[in-house]
Amino acid sequence: MKRRVVVGLLIIGVLSACAPASDSITTAPPEPVSTPIDPAPLDAAPSLGPATAPITIIEYADFGCPSCWFWYKQGVLDELRARYGDQIRFVWRDFPVITLLSPKAAEAGQCAHEQGKFWEFHDAAYTHDGAIEATDLKAYAAEVGLNMAQFEDCVTSRRFRDRVNAQQHEGFERKLRGAPGFFVNGQPIIGPQGLQVFADIIDPILASKQ
Repeated sequence: MKRRVVVGLLIIGVLSACAPASDSITTAPPEPVSTPIDPAPLDAAPSLGPATAPITIIEYADFGCPSCWFWYKQGVLDELRARYGDQIRFVWRDFPVITLLSPKAAEAGQCAHEQGKFWEFHDAAYTHDGAIEATDLKAYAAEVGLNMAQFEDCVTSRRFRDRVNAQQHEGFERKLRGAPGFFVNGQPIIGPQGLQVFADIIDPILASKQ
């Protein structure tokens, strides 16, 4: 009988030695979940019209693109804004795929946007048929009244290279292969189309919201 008691105590002692003490257990803190930073958020993009508009038109375009400045000179954007007013929001996305100079021109546009004068810079570039040599970009910046020291520092440092690259990648993900390309509440319009092509998408959307 005594032998059984001794063996039982030995077994309990061994099991106790194998189990960690409750106050010695440490739990590693969970790894923080990092949220990827979007280098080109849509709400930071150059835009015209209220963010609450029921229609959002996104244009993917290139400052060196003849079809893009053709569309601009046709005045379709002005017609859309005149017809629909605050019912539309027009958003610019860089898609610099047409010329080797296009990426730096896109970055220069973002530098103008930093100073609150993207659309003035945009109009200057397209008015001059998309001439986008470095000297042209500086001339547009001066023409629209940018702080030239700030602009040149921004362009030289390529501050917005990642933003432009992200937008170009986004365009490719949306199956674009040229410019301009548009999305009206997500519905694609390819090429420099006229007012009626846009209206054929916009009017039914607005009618469904009444």
